[in-house]
Amino acid sequence: VKYMEKVTPEGVIAYGESLQEKVTAGELSAATAQNYVSAVNSVMSLATEGAWQSVSPTKDCGIDQRSGIATENRAISESAHTALKGEVSDRIGALLDLQRSLGLRFEESAKLDAGKALEQAQERGSVTIEVGTKGGLERTVPASPQAVAALERAAEIQGGDRSMIPSGQSYASFQAEAYRELREAGGEGFHGERHAFAQERYSELVGASAPVVEGWSREERLEALAEALGVSVEEAKAIDQDAREQIAEELGHGRVEVTNAYLG
Repeated sequence: VKYMEKVTPEGVIAYGESLQEKVTAGELSAATAQNYVSAVNSVMSLATEGAWQSVSPTKDCGIDQRSGIATENRAISESAHTALKGEVSDRIGALLDLQRSLGLRFEESAKLDAGKALEQAQERGSVTIEVGTKGGLERTVPASPQAVAALERAAEIQGGDRSMIPSGQSYASFQAEAYRELREAGGEGFHGERHAFAQERYSELVGASAPVVEGWSREERLEALAEALGVSVEEAKAIDQDAREQIAEELGHGRVEVTNAYLG
């Protein structure tokens, strides 16, 4: 953004979500990320003489409170997901479905060639995410029946375009419009769909809900998981670790610790 008058709450939310990605990856502290967003709010409030619509670092952007271990479930529930889809355009609804079923960041879903991804899903049961990824690193994500259905809808909407961004429109412009539309529909950001994906994958891989879903604290989670699965604590620890490694890979993160922000 080159001009201050072009700064919008939607753009700041997208910026805040990108900061949370760095917090999750251990590249930035939660406090620093919150301060960055707060600084933007302060400057914009002064520049607009108090007319600025303040953006909450935690509620709107999903930035962690303190530690990187989630104590509050930030996944968008299935009912809230369905309700949002009913309030937004088909294209934005398709992005929500892609993010939820494939664990995509907003940029990855926007720049996805849904037609190509659908062919991959149908041929091999997985999709390669390679455009808009963090650090340019591609990854392979399993394509569930829900993901295939999401890709079918997205491919139809995409039509002859190269991605989910309409031809002739820049990514920045599309991003701003998408966040504005979601916020006007009552949504607080797109990142909660990725949380839902991570938690669903944990449930599939482990056979029990994620700690943040169950409300298990860090101290009690392994014993609680062992009891839920009917195994020893050591076995539960191994099962949990294996699942976190798999999910970290599918989310496009290099370290398993980042799953704490999604799973607890």
